[in-house]
Amino acid sequence: MDVAPFGRGPAGPAAGRVFHRLRLRAQEETTAQVAGCYPFVAERGFHADGAYIGRDRYTRGAFRYDPFALYRAGELPNPNVGIFGTIGSGKSSLIKTMAIRLLAFGVRFVVPADTKGEMVPMARAVGATVVSLGPGMGTALNPLWAPPKPDRMPDRTYIELVEQQRLLLLTALGATASGRALTAREETGIELALAQLTRGADRIGPARMRQPTLAEFADLLLNPTPAMAAAVPIPLPVLAGDCLDLGLRFRAMIKGSLKGVFDGDTVNVDWTRPGVVIDISRIRASDAGVALTMTCGQALVDQILTFTDHQWLRILDECWRQIRYPHIVRRISEGQKLARGDDVTTGSATIISLHRISDLAGADPDVRDLALGLLADCSTRILYNQADDQIPTTRTALHLTDMEADLLPKLPQATALWKIGQRSFLVDHTVLKDGHEWHLIQTDSRMGTTPTHGQPDKPGDLGADATPADSGEGVA
Repeated sequence: MDVAPFGRGPAGPAAGRVFHRLRLRAQEETTAQVAGCYPFVAERGFHADGAYIGRDRYTRGAFRYDPFALYRAGELPNPNVGIFGTIGSGKSSLIKTMAIRLLAFGVRFVVPADTKGEMVPMARAVGATVVSLGPGMGTALNPLWAPPKPDRMPDRTYIELVEQQRLLLLTALGATASGRALTAREETGIELALAQLTRGADRIGPARMRQPTLAEFADLLLNPTPAMAAAVPIPLPVLAGDCLDLGLRFRAMIKGSLKGVFDGDTVNVDWTRPGVVIDISRIRASDAGVALTMTCGQALVDQILTFTDHQWLRILDECWRQIRYPHIVRRISEGQKLARGDDVTTGSATIISLHRISDLAGADPDVRDLALGLLADCSTRILYNQADDQIPTTRTALHLTDMEADLLPKLPQATALWKIGQRSFLVDHTVLKDGHEWHLIQTDSRMGTTPTHGQPDKPGDLGADATPADSGEGVA
């Protein structure tokens, strides 16, 4: 009751107090200032050019994303992306959707090691090159093959780049097969054998460069020539002894666990198509064999980024396999750091996908710091549902707020927390049912499931003809 006009307060214990209504002007602030107090309520939304991903849960606006456009606009220091989520949360579906939709923006994709064959149907649907490796396929991947010289590149630069990439690949293969770092004598043997095969000492032109095979290289390590020994110079028996162990490991790789992968008819990789997928799902011999094939796939990616002018998404799904091997991790890290491109390498964005951030911390001690560096070099972090026991590690690694950390165990399928630079967004991944993408993103068809038809689970959120993308990793 307003008793101020009477000049006295109410009777009783509160006598003497005067109550009156406050008459204050409304407070006005900009959305940027209000967003500091209510980040998820007053956020203005993510307005950027790029492929449509889905709908922002809080602003209800369209969420678009293109890592290259954001980098050019100065919104991100690099275009690399890290995706984390439990099995069945929707990671693989998002990766496929991004690859398909960014094609309209001139961004091609390359998958150096598709360990489960999940990317093959999508690649074939968009006309990408699919390289299927494994027993009985009849085709082989020659990791020493060099593409034609681009017109823009000088002859000497081309020859030196090809030689450098071949040496790096052979050194990485030898170290991975041996399970240790190579000695100086073994590295010298690799250099001499490669020069002998390609006639590097003759200074021949790019058009006359020989295309050696891995089998020829292994035979030369086991049977070095007098010319190789004279180039050092050391006695031929000494050189043969230094190269014997390494040559046997290369031979065992080609004739043993990876027979048919590197010793068949060399497959022609067409880089002018929308993408390249190397399917290694048929290689089941051993983890070491898979690692060796992954190493060759990374070498192919390096060639693509060096000898083409397009922007590429380098997709590393199920990356937990690759972070177990030091040389593969180093190549991934180097690729991230060269994402912006230079006068030789074209621009690329690396997408790494893992179940949880603790997979990086649990890597081999020799590469743990390097593996954690992969996360540091990702300016975009996409977090799907996480188990309760992973929340403390995730919160510490990504500096999440309490509100963001509390959201992670409750996120439904196909909904993710996007951390783009210092900004946060809760995004529902949207795919039209029975659209062109719907069957391409399904990766659990072998479970005997089929996509359901009809209204989405949340018609108020997504509309009558759209639904959050199925995960492809669990039951649809």
